[in-house]
Amino acid sequence: MIRMNVKTLAPLSLAFAIFWMQSALAASQEIYELSISTDSNWTSIAIRDDAEWVNAPPGKSISILGRKGIKSYTLSPKKMHLRTMGRGDVTLNLFVKSKNAVLGLELCKGSPSSYTWIKSSQSKQKNDTKQKDYCEDAALVLQLH
Repeated sequence: MIRMNVKTLAPLSLAFAIFWMQSALAASQEIYELSISTDSNWTSIAIRDDAEWVNAPPGKSISILGRKGIKSYTLSPKKMHLRTMGRGDVTLNLFVKSKNAVLGLELCKGSPSSYTWIKSSQSKQKNDTKQKDYCEDAALVLQLH
């Protein structure tokens, strides 16, 4: 028989409460796959809220396909930046972790005649204004309730 007194029970209950809160927080954040396509010589996508870019979950992978080649690709928790060898179609998929159903973004592109698309399974946003080095705020629906 195991005997517990108040001194041993209090730290145990505190540890359980912390574990439960961490589990609840982790469960509330989901990972979503996004598809990005562009024909701009450079593109950046910045996250404006508490979500962040993450590595691919088990069983999935991040892929980049550039018709004319990729010069550089940088991914940090809040921003993705892509520079290509020239104007040509580039497609990639990325993963974002968010507890929100809508993702606030800033879509930037480098050429006035280019476009940048970002799509989730629920919606899509496009930056195709006729301005050079133009950035535009966007909201992307990740999950409809």
